[in-house]
Amino acid sequence: MKKEEESFLRKVKPIIFWDGFPVCALLIKKVADKFKENLIIVATKSRFPFAEPESILEHDIIWLNNANDIWKYKNKFNDRNFIIHSGWIYKGWLKYDKLMKQRNKAMVVVAVDNRFRGDFRQLLGALWFRLCLKKYFDAAIVPGKSGQKLMRFLGMDPDKIYTSLYGAYEGIFKETVLIEKRAKEFLFVGQLNKRKSVDVLLDAFKNYRRAGGTWTLRMVGDGPLKNTCHGDGVISEAFAQPQDIVKKMNAAKVLVLPSRDDNWGTVICEAAACGMHIISTQSVAASADIIQNNTNGIVLENISSSDLEKAFFSYENMPKSRLKEGSGISKAIARRYNSEAFFNVFMKMANASPNTAI
Repeated sequence: MKKEEESFLRKVKPIIFWDGFPVCALLIKKVADKFKENLIIVATKSRFPFAEPESILEHDIIWLNNANDIWKYKNKFNDRNFIIHSGWIYKGWLKYDKLMKQRNKAMVVVAVDNRFRGDFRQLLGALWFRLCLKKYFDAAIVPGKSGQKLMRFLGMDPDKIYTSLYGAYEGIFKETVLIEKRAKEFLFVGQLNKRKSVDVLLDAFKNYRRAGGTWTLRMVGDGPLKNTCHGDGVISEAFAQPQDIVKKMNAAKVLVLPSRDDNWGTVICEAAACGMHIISTQSVAASADIIQNNTNGIVLENISSSDLEKAFFSYENMPKSRLKEGSGISKAIARRYNSEAFFNVFMKMANASPNTAI
């Protein structure tokens, strides 16, 4: 089997493109370790960059100023036969896909992080995908259940849709402090805006404290509602690097992400990997993948101040035994979305190609 794997690793010549290289892109660490210089990683910079991704991956990253610049590299990367890239909006990548399919019979996997909404825009998108885009892609990789539903809706064959695009890199996000030894604190990490329901969160927490609640709320991030993040029990801090975020996650018991709209919500998985409980909403796609309702978290059906306040008090009165049980469940679920999980899916996709299969 070892010889077969070594032959496979030589045969597959992968290129991975990640638009706005996020922390969760570190999930390719094991792929990089296995494929070494045979793997090409291409990316654009994130609006919220984190320090030294290449040092963590121990692999070079080719940084593009614009995603479409891949077309300039078509001759340099003309031997690729397994392609994974973000989305389908970049014509440069679609041209490159077509060329590599013709030249090397390359397998092309589109990475999609949108969630299923079933609205008119996605209905039009389904027509466009079936008529114009589906021919470019052999498979799709998505974060979780909502992404699977979306790609089926758009017209991708169900057996060609893979999960584990997003998750929590275990080299950073892990438990270092047992939940029973952490502060009685709710933690929010993200952009401070209305899409993340920061307005509702602060209103609910204010009412919770007025009604006798004793926990604190730590708000980590920046955004237009930054100046509203103050009051009794509220601690406001600026955007932080992942290594600092994980310390804050290991100092608090419950992550709160009550977004009105979130394609996945990677921070939920990162918090789960640290053994946190989670309060979130149905409109955060990761809730369906990470949270077992009333076990390792609470999924709110409605984004309302009153429902969120009730959730706060649920934790105010929760026995330590339930906190400990839920923490263990969070960690177990998060392991389904770590670098090992991504590597296994990567190998499964590569093996599905008749051009690269063992």
